[in-house]
Amino acid sequence: SDPVKPTAAIKAKTVCKDPKMVHFTDFLSPDEAAHLLRLAEGRWVRSTVTRGSASALLRPSAPVSPFLEPAPREVQSQTCTSSSCRLDYEESLVVERIIARAATVAGFPLEHVEKLVLVRYRPGETFKLHHDGAMRPKTVFAYLNDVPEGGETRFPHLGLQVRPSLGTAVMWPNIVGSGEDAEADRRMDHEALPPAEGYVKYGVNCFVNARPQRDCSHIKLVHIGAGA
Repeated sequence: SDPVKPTAAIKAKTVCKDPKMVHFTDFLSPDEAAHLLRLAEGRWVRSTVTRGSASALLRPSAPVSPFLEPAPREVQSQTCTSSSCRLDYEESLVVERIIARAATVAGFPLEHVEKLVLVRYRPGETFKLHHDGAMRPKTVFAYLNDVPEGGETRFPHLGLQVRPSLGTAVMWPNIVGSGEDAEADRRMDHEALPPAEGYVKYGVNCFVNARPQRDCSHIKLVHIGAGA
């Protein structure tokens, strides 16, 4: 039997209709959250942000000349002071289970979900206002622990903020339009507020990319109950 108990049944609530944002409870079980944090032990590094031209990051379908615009790159920045850990595909059954769950709620094929990125915010650490990029039609962000004070995910253009609570998650779209007309929805700019003194925030980014990230033809999804 699986030693890491999965969540029983995910509950979804729409918290904003336009753009559509969904808040999930029981997206992860406490066992699954603890498992992810165990995988990250000893692997935390300073978080990076993606730097590049606006056309490359906010209009991914627009033609970009390599002679005129630099390719997007990952760099450290004072706007993001957290730590992160990127988990490999098939690193564990639980990792694959969570990737499949994110793909299911986002309505995308499994191969479009990027590698899971765990994040850790110590007291005072933050990620200033940013956008996840139009190359990612949707983001699912799950919380791996309770943070009684501070640490909210804030969407200032929508007047919303989400308090970290173990096992919950929030999903939002990053684009408006589709195909060649798709562009970043700047209403979805958000920031990670710093946890208060004495608290640490843990979360996991499940980014859904517009392009396939790997070959999943060898993986068969089996839905077991409402929470699989």
